[in-house]
Parts: sequence; structure tokens; C-alpha cells
Amino acid sequence: MGVRRFLVGRLAVLLLGIVCAVAGSGGVARAQAPAAAPSANPTPAQMPVQPWGLPPLPAGVGAVEKFADVSGTPQGRFLEGGAFDTQGNLWFVAIGSGWISYLTPDGKLVPVVNCNPPPELGQTCEPQGTRWHDGKLYLTSRHRGILVWDPQTKQLTTLVYTYRNQLFKGPNDLDFDAEGNLFFTDPWGTGPGPNETDRSGAVYQYSRDGVLRKVMDSGLFPNGIAVSPDDNTLAIGDFRAGRMWYAGFEIGPNLGCPQCPKDPLHLTFAGVKAGTYVPGNSGPDGIHYDVKGNLWAGLAGLGGIVEINPRGLILGFVPIPNGDAATTNFAFGGPNNQYVYFEGATSGTFWRFKAPYPGLIGAGGTRLPAQP
Repeated sequence: MGVRRFLVGRLAVLLLGIVCAVAGSGGVARAQAPAAAPSANPTPAQMPVQPWGLPPLPAGVGAVEKFADVSGTPQGRFLEGGAFDTQGNLWFVAIGSGWISYLTPDGKLVPVVNCNPPPELGQTCEPQGTRWHDGKLYLTSRHRGILVWDPQTKQLTTLVYTYRNQLFKGPNDLDFDAEGNLFFTDPWGTGPGPNETDRSGAVYQYSRDGVLRKVMDSGLFPNGIAVSPDDNTLAIGDFRAGRMWYAGFEIGPNLGCPQCPKDPLHLTFAGVKAGTYVPGNSGPDGIHYDVKGNLWAGLAGLGGIVEINPRGLILGFVPIPNGDAATTNFAFGGPNNQYVYFEGATSGTFWRFKAPYPGLIGAGGTRLPAQP
């Protein structure tokens, strides 16, 4: 009985060794198999497997394709901004050179104006965010405040330059609510700034009645900014904290504040909540809503864009195919306003993909109707 048990045991070990050897050789063969050549315009199924910690591609995302390449030009020196005019041109800026330019619908580069002052002043403009509103292009500038380009007069003028006689710290991005109030971020560390010891960032509002007000402060590095489709929430990308802020406007009498009046200027917040911490050593840069209330955020430092649902949960990540980690900003445009055009800032390239839903901000800065 003992000998039989011994022989059966040895046979089991031998069979197990054969199985492991076959599986192992198969695994080595699979690991050594040559990888397929990367596609110039990969479909979602052909995109590389994401590292641990990154979500997969969002549902309904189309193939990522190259739209334009402005590398090697003054207009391609670190791309930022992104806004479509009514003719389908994609306007953008170059932080490194001060150029304001646009790409035609077929990707042709058209330089427009340089916002740098005369060289003898020794101060550059460094434009960043862009938004069309009422036929004019609004821009944030690290060193010149909020600028406005009028395509009719071909004039670039300053809207606001200081707050209470002090320079801004370095305006970064901007958006308009449905009432025409302008919100913009002002992080510490990117501009001249009045106070080295005050390293907090702020959010300002230039209201439709022509008054500049500080509406939020104490952010680590408020960057991208966007107003939700229902016009009730201001989303801010706190870049250095790697998270989003969601600031709900006080919208009138409700259960939490039955005595509160309606506030068409959006000067009062019912509350501010930090959430949606992004993966990796990155942070949200440019942000835009789609008509369904999903928030899309470019992750500078990670090389792609995440989709965040209305509950603040990340649904997926779209990587830039060329590996440029500086994915700073983007815009919705193209057919049905359903394509995301995003930038590889250091490589000077533009890419696009079809999103599941149209973007909230349409041609010329028009806010499209929200969809349930």
C-alpha cells in the first residue's frame, strides 16, 4: 500500500512537471512573439494596454488621428488654449512665443497676432486659455491679465490687468456662464505676482455688469475652469493637488437655504467640494463639459484626457499616441461638435477623436443645450 501510494505520487509530480513545462514554453513563445506595427490612426482596440492605475478607453470613443503638426514654427512653441470660431477654425496660442493663431478645418496654420509687447520692455505675454464670446476671442495671459481680440478691428486690448491695484499672479484659463459672466483662474507661480509669500491661487469673476471680483482663493494651483451644462456648478482643476473642485452656485430658494434669493451674477457658492483625484503624477489642465454633464480634463504630465461623469467618477482615459506628456488643453468641434481636438504641447502636434457626446461649448463660444 505504501509503495503504491509512493508510485502514484511520483507519477502525479511527473505529469505536473510536463504540464508546467508545456505552459511555460507556450508563455515564452507568446512573450517573444513580435508585436504588430503600430497604426498611424489606431482604433480603440489597437490602442496600447494602459498601465496599472489608468482606466481603459471611455465607451464610445473613436480612433485617435493626427490633425496637424506645427512643430518647428514660432506658433508651435508650447501649445495652449483651444476654441473654435463660427467658421470652424481652431484658435490656439503658443506660450513660448506669444503667438495667437488658428488652424483651418483642413489643418492649415494661420498666424494672427503676437501679444508680446516691444522687446525693450523685457516682459513676455505668455498667453494660455482661450474662449470665444459675442464675436470676440478672450485670452488669459500670465503677464498681461485678460486680453480680448476683436477680429473686426484687428485690435488686441486689455480687459483687466490688476485687482485692487495689484498684478495678478498669472491668469491661466477662463470660461463664461450662461449669463455672460466671465470666470478665470489665477494660480501662483506662473506670473509676476505681487507677493512671494502668498502662494495660494484664486478664481476671479468679471461679471456681465463690468465688475471684477475675487470669488475663491486658497487653491494650490487653480488651472482649467468650466461651467456645467445646467449652469449650476463651477468646476476648477486644482493642478498641483491632482484633483477637481466642484463649486455649486447658490441658485435661489431651496431646502438648504429657503431665504436665499436668486443670484444671476453667480457671486455666491452654496458649497465647494474637492474630489476626482486623477491618477499618476499629473494634474488637470484644460477642462470642458459635454452636453451630458461629463467633464473632460487634459492631464498635463500624464499624456492624455480623462472623462469624468457627473458624479465625479473617472470613466476612462484617452492617451495621446505620440507619448507627449504635456497634454495641456483641447476643444470640442468638428461635425456635430462631437470631436475632441487636443494638443501635445511640447511636440507641437494636434490630435482628434470622436467623443460619445457633443461638447457643451460650440462654435463661437455658443453654449449648446444640455441633454438629459
